[in-house]
Amino acid sequence: MSDADSVVRFYGHAGIHVRTPNASLVMDPWFSRAGAFLSTWHQFPRNDHLDLEPLREADFVVLSHEHRDHFDIDFLRTVRRDATILIPRYTDGYLARELALHLPNEVVEMASHETLPLAPDLRLTPMVQSVPIWDDCTMVVETPRYTIANLNDMKPSAKDLKWLHDSFAIDYLFLQYSGANWHPQVYGYPPEEKQRISRHKRENKFASVLRTFTASGARWLVPSAGPPCFLDPEFFELNFEPDSIFPTQADFYEFAERAGYADRTIVLLPGDELHDKEDHGTDNKERLRHPCFTDKRAYLTEYQRERLPVIRHELAALPDAPPSMLGKLSDYFTPLIASSAFFRDGIGGRVLIESVGADPEHPEAVVLDFTRYQDPVYPYAGGDVMYRIRAEDRLLNEVLEGRLSWEELLLSLRFDARRDPDRYNEFLVVFLRFANPDSYRAYARYERGKRSDERTVVEHEGCRYEIQRYCPHAMADLAGAEIRDGSVVCPGHGWTFRLSDGGCPTSATKLAVRRLTDPR
Repeated sequence: MSDADSVVRFYGHAGIHVRTPNASLVMDPWFSRAGAFLSTWHQFPRNDHLDLEPLREADFVVLSHEHRDHFDIDFLRTVRRDATILIPRYTDGYLARELALHLPNEVVEMASHETLPLAPDLRLTPMVQSVPIWDDCTMVVETPRYTIANLNDMKPSAKDLKWLHDSFAIDYLFLQYSGANWHPQVYGYPPEEKQRISRHKRENKFASVLRTFTASGARWLVPSAGPPCFLDPEFFELNFEPDSIFPTQADFYEFAERAGYADRTIVLLPGDELHDKEDHGTDNKERLRHPCFTDKRAYLTEYQRERLPVIRHELAALPDAPPSMLGKLSDYFTPLIASSAFFRDGIGGRVLIESVGADPEHPEAVVLDFTRYQDPVYPYAGGDVMYRIRAEDRLLNEVLEGRLSWEELLLSLRFDARRDPDRYNEFLVVFLRFANPDSYRAYARYERGKRSDERTVVEHEGCRYEIQRYCPHAMADLAGAEIRDGSVVCPGHGWTFRLSDGGCPTSATKLAVRRLTDPR
């Protein structure tokens, strides 16, 4: 095999197999028949027909992060024992601990931005997410033939993209184009409002993909890392919602055609090999005629028929919860709430947990009171709450026992939520995701550091404003951002911040704003 014979093959979702004459690696393989996130998410298009032996024999397994649609422990148990598992070095050591607990393989933690030579013709460079609320990582793979950047779920900042652009001549950029969230699905919005929110998020996601692709300087864009499909009957109709935040590759390709960059987009189905061509249009059109796109309901109905026994088995295997969850919720949350004044202040209200047991009409209601330092967990006796989270007691018990993370529960969609006012509280989401005092301290340091970040100047209606340059949500660059109706519009995720006071209408997050001149 010559250098020109290096092979890149797509295995679905974010899974990529790279083989050179001297070595091979597989990134983020996901094949579990149980799906992910309490069997709510399943691979789309399905990839269970593929021959996985080349992946099991790979020299290296590369994992970007701990989400179960990227970290498939069932498949990892089948890889050769002398394969080396490569992961980013994160502040949170969860992924390394899980691998050490379940697998005999050597695990190597890679430092961000440092290149690791795996073979004379294979190099790997991780770029860890610069915003610590997401432990995620871009993986850059270099062979004599290709340079591939797999962004998977990462939300790169402007600084991340500049480093990627300046450090590599990227041939193929694999990145997520589909949503991976529980909003607005689990909230009780009227159908029209839910569709409006979904449409906004979807359009903003597509536009963000285009900006990321352009900033990276890559030759080709490969939409990947989603969407999941939903095979549990409870969620099956989510697959067909108009303007869904889980669009297919066909939906994205239609957008790419309208936006004028379909000729730089490559559609790959599980099992497809990446070929270096000047024009992928014919291949794209052929792949988009696959029944998963053209006859989606029939395709998913058959898929569901085969997977439903597995889903039911997985859910039935969950152990029963104790009659009352109050004691467990108190033992779990009291030390966490007491550990961080930063998060108590940031959340600044009461959260209601409704644990649904044998009598769904009368769930056990427990308050997490972030306005209290002592005794912050107690039975609900009425009064205002800012968030309500309602879930089956067995699922809550899995979280409190440490077998399931809060984020896995949230991504499963197996809960209902309300918030009053209807504003995103990032501090609460981060508090649940980390559930660890050391991580809280690291995040607090990051947040305080953002407040002294560099500034940029924008103009609106004859007045100049100094604003912080990077969005307080995910660090997108606001230099040159659109000003709409007196608000700065973040190019990253579409959040808006009023120039009058820096406030955001959909979140408690604020932007630092200072008016420099009065209108002329």
